Amino acid sequence: MSKRYWEWKSSFPVKAEDAAFLIIDMQKGFVDEGGCLEVPMAREQLPVMVDFMEFCHENKISVYKSVFAQGPDFSYDFYWNKNKERGLMDENGDYRFAIGSEECEMTGALDSGAQDIVFPKYGYDCFAYTKLDQWLKKENKKTLIICGTVVNWCVDSTVRSAYHKGYQVVVLADAVSGYDHAGLTGRQWVETELDLFGEAFAKVESARQLEQEISDNRK
Repeated sequence: MSKRYWEWKSSFPVKAEDAAFLIIDMQKGFVDEGGCLEVPMAREQLPVMVDFMEFCHENKISVYKSVFAQGPDFSYDFYWNKNKERGLMDENGDYRFAIGSEECEMTGALDSGAQDIVFPKYGYDCFAYTKLDQWLKKENKKTLIICGTVVNWCVDSTVRSAYHKGYQVVVLADAVSGYDHAGLTGRQWVETELDLFGEAFAKVESARQLEQEISDNRK
């Protein structure tokens, strides 16, 4: 197959009453200038995310926000043991992304909406060892709209997990970000992942396209 993500036909409708919006790890440690794991592309996409978040608030679509955090008893051993290599732990054992630290605060533009649920996670998958699945099921949500960072780490892991849990997954094409590593540029990672999502796991649309679809499907 050589289709691009926008060439796939839609396999399900998106309705406000069935949907929830998940913003992945748009916290100061990743988004703000000078953050210890800064992803500049994520910062550039903030206006799109803010607009869509406000659209969700206006249309009574629940908003969830994950925050990556870690600690000696709140981590996977594999990740924790690489903290020094990643520059996330000094020789004294002080580590970054501790629960309650500034790095774990939502970036300012998205730090709004008292009704939104903000929750910590220590893995890549937003469902792993969190209550996200319980919250979505309690609200009888069938569709999960996803945006955030990093596209081939936490976004990818969460998209796959949501798919295998039976959710209809939508990824915002203009609101997922990457950075240069592992042989690809950040933009190449985004394009590669979006094509994979569109073929195997999710509907991929721009925020504006999705807003229009939800508005057209309003009861």
